[in-house]
Amino acid sequence: MFGAYGHIAFEVFGVNPKSIKERLGRRKVKHNVINTYPIIEDTGQTTREIEMVINITKPFSDDPNYDFQELVDLMNDNETEALVIGEELLGNFTIEKIEKQAEYAPNGQVVKITANIKFLEVKNVD
Repeated sequence: MFGAYGHIAFEVFGVNPKSIKERLGRRKVKHNVINTYPIIEDTGQTTREIEMVINITKPFSDDPNYDFQELVDLMNDNETEALVIGEELLGNFTIEKIEKQAEYAPNGQVVKITANIKFLEVKNVD
């Protein structure tokens, strides 16, 4: 399965990507009340999070190091890009964190980067 974050294409890790985790939630504030149960106030949705493991390698990337550095730059600049998995547009996201593991050819060249990335959805994109 393939995906893309902005213009950076990648392979989603695994044939059946069970490693894609999506977190949804709501903020609940508890107000204590004397002599009874607390009142729970719903203050809205929490930020949607998607965490997945991706492979940056051929045929999606001619230079895994370059594409990985672009992901890091997008994270550091707090850029928002569209996240697509297969044919599904998941929305606009920013990167919160990245974990990297590289595989090397015998000549020392990086041939594949496996990255665990945590994306946060951004709703207020103009």
